[in-house]
Amino acid sequence: MKNASLSLNVECRQSIIGRSSRTQTTQVCASLKACELLDDDRRAPVDILVALDVSGSMAGDKLKLCKSTLTLLLRQLTSEDSFGLISFSADAIIEIPVSKLSTSARKAAIDKINSLYVRSSTNISAAIGLTAQEIQSMTNMNEVRSIFLLTDGEANAGIRKPDDICELAKNCLTNPDQPPISMHCFGYGESHNDDLLRKISSITAGGSYYFVQNDSSVSSAFGDALGGILSVVAQNAVLNIQVPEASREAGVKILDVYHDNKIRLDDWNFKVSIGDFYAEENRDILFQISLSNSDLTTPHINVSVSYTDTIEKMLVTSTEEPCHISRPEGNTLSTPSEHVEIQWLRIHTVQEMTRAKDMASKGQFKEAQSLIENPLELVQKHANVDHPMIRQLKMDLQEAKNGLTSSSHYNQRGSAYINTSMRSHKVQRCSRPMDQRSFDAYRGKKKTAMGLKFTNSTSSTKTGRKF
Repeated sequence: MKNASLSLNVECRQSIIGRSSRTQTTQVCASLKACELLDDDRRAPVDILVALDVSGSMAGDKLKLCKSTLTLLLRQLTSEDSFGLISFSADAIIEIPVSKLSTSARKAAIDKINSLYVRSSTNISAAIGLTAQEIQSMTNMNEVRSIFLLTDGEANAGIRKPDDICELAKNCLTNPDQPPISMHCFGYGESHNDDLLRKISSITAGGSYYFVQNDSSVSSAFGDALGGILSVVAQNAVLNIQVPEASREAGVKILDVYHDNKIRLDDWNFKVSIGDFYAEENRDILFQISLSNSDLTTPHINVSVSYTDTIEKMLVTSTEEPCHISRPEGNTLSTPSEHVEIQWLRIHTVQEMTRAKDMASKGQFKEAQSLIENPLELVQKHANVDHPMIRQLKMDLQEAKNGLTSSSHYNQRGSAYINTSMRSHKVQRCSRPMDQRSFDAYRGKKKTAMGLKFTNSTSSTKTGRKF
């Protein structure tokens, strides 16, 4: 696909598997790579609605820093973009109705932001409900739409049960008749419910959860998220996996697809909803197949992708990419693909982190740590591989293990760090403020540039310089 926003490559774990070998199934990886956004003027316009916690605990420097960050966010948007603001405490209030950012609208928005003050408790359900109502009431909506929700506390007003809040978010934010909405949740400090915010962020395609550990991380986190939103190059990507007829007759089946949004049509056809892509992002979808009982001339698998190209403003369907696996006589096995092995380590890491979280929630911290040991050992076996993903996995697994040493470590920051890592590796997207860790294998150029701009601008504000 010439000048396509997404490129597709399909690779099997082993390209030669003898019919006499013990290996009767194998993994295939479909890799999607987004193009670089060279011209910012060609980016898709966005709708951004911010839901800001103004409960009593946000008083002082917290709210002051959020005001500065929101003002900086406004200055990155153009007249083609829309912005709105909801504040919430015991209730939720529309501070700035979501609308296009004309010069007068931008000035009025900054004045309103500067006038914000703290109120009382924390009603997250009211914030979600009103935010969803406001963004879905738009008549002139853009294709790229996002909600930023920032809170520093637990839900202590309105709906309080996490499962009920998640159900509310799911019902409010999923509308098949409108463009998708990504939900970016920012948990400020150590008193927020990180499990709840991670689950809310995963309800909508492209959402993310950021652990904002301290004041210095607020602007960096918002900048990282905004850098991604302002570089969307593809939306509504759907991967189509199909076994050709001749391969079906030879015994090839799709056994499983390692993705939350998989749709099984039958043993030979799957669809996977992947969502949106920021510039330079990668997605790697692994699936397990049974091998043919003969050496085929047809591919074991054909894969294609369809999506909305936000740069060219058109629907795109790629040609089919085949995966050929040779099945000669004997027990020959070719060298495994390093890329496929590393992607399986990523998926295995998420699986074990999920199990470890379940153990930790029951107070079984030694057992939780032991679950982290297995993927950590597997990653360390690849220590000589100069690959950013190996470095990322090793850092995140060690961080997770350290966060599980005791109840106090886990409750203070361990749980939030694990939630951040789990979500990031699952969707292959950076969701970490730059000041917490400068390296992130998923952070592209646009996220890096915007994260630095927000971080440096906030630092300048603190020293009295204007941004």
